[in-house]
Amino acid sequence: MKYAISMVPLLVALGQQRPALAKEDGGDLVQQAVAAQRSAELKALKSLAAQGGAELKALKSLAITGVAKFWEPGQSLVANGEPRFLGDATFTTTWDLAGGRARTAWDRDQKYPDPVKLKYTETVLPTLGFVTDDKGSQAMSGIRVAALQRELERASPWLLVKALEEPGNVHPAGTQRLGHQSLPAVSFADGGTTFTILFDRKTHLPAAVRTRDDDNIHGDSNYDLVLGDWQTVGGAQIAKTLSYRVNDVEVARLTYREITANPAIGEDAFAVPEAVKATAKAPATGNVPYQWVLRRLFLTRFTDSDNVIFPDGGGLKLVDLAPNVQHVEGGTANNLIIALKDYLIIFDAPYGELQSRWVIDAAKAKYPDKPIRYLVLTHHHMDHTGGM
Repeated sequence: MKYAISMVPLLVALGQQRPALAKEDGGDLVQQAVAAQRSAELKALKSLAAQGGAELKALKSLAITGVAKFWEPGQSLVANGEPRFLGDATFTTTWDLAGGRARTAWDRDQKYPDPVKLKYTETVLPTLGFVTDDKGSQAMSGIRVAALQRELERASPWLLVKALEEPGNVHPAGTQRLGHQSLPAVSFADGGTTFTILFDRKTHLPAAVRTRDDDNIHGDSNYDLVLGDWQTVGGAQIAKTLSYRVNDVEVARLTYREITANPAIGEDAFAVPEAVKATAKAPATGNVPYQWVLRRLFLTRFTDSDNVIFPDGGGLKLVDLAPNVQHVEGGTANNLIIALKDYLIIFDAPYGELQSRWVIDAAKAKYPDKPIRYLVLTHHHMDHTGGM
């Protein structure tokens, strides 16, 4: 088989290393663990083989053109209603798979919240990222770099290649639900991210790549990249349809129209402007609000700041509107604090825990003898209820 060479070393290693473990204390439990680990690795091997094996490893770069659509369930007309359609886009990506670098030019036709056409380019490198538009280039926040790096890794044809090169980080994940299906899966600890890779039972190709993310309304949620419409590119299998889903609800869909294997990439393709070098942010680590970053980008309402809810140099503050009426301003959305005789009422709970904690502390400092008794939500959208 054309991919046999890439499979042999790991199988030999399994044969040499795993039986020795079974001789240690633990007996059946150890043997079961060994069998489970071997099963996980073999699932990944089968999937790698299905994707093209050696040809997949030889795929060093891609040039992609495609179209995209975006939705936001947290902006629905009624609570738990149909996700709001946000808009369409076309894109062109130059992707250095081997170097972990990508440049994507976006042409967005936004329909909601305000109809607008936007053109910009996102360049993501292992150490930084920047955005370029008609006004110039600007360094990304650390949380944006981290989120986009993770999503490049999730969608990369090299994800399984990397997993098989790090077998100690591949573990069984049992069967996982994807819609109405139950699919075999493995987990892959990739740096600070654990991806769960679900496999199609017939083709052995990856069906979905999952992470557990914090949704500011639903809490811990499955965030899936569901892969489909596979095509042979440079001898390897590449998915042309990429559907991104939160708890099975689609929030984005990318469709590749043209894919070129191993295109020539100019030396200046990923050149970093001097202005960006001076202000570049390293990828954020720990407590990255992935869903907030990604879905606010889909909404074209992302505040590109590591403060998350207010721009660099900004902050939340209390503003007197009237006696015993305080407005919390400075964030992406506001709270209102009403002080009555014996208690406080707060209107709206924007974003999530970060802003709510600030508001609670500020209310206690301003009105130390009055407890917060009521929270009134003006509407159900995620940017006004995520901190409830």
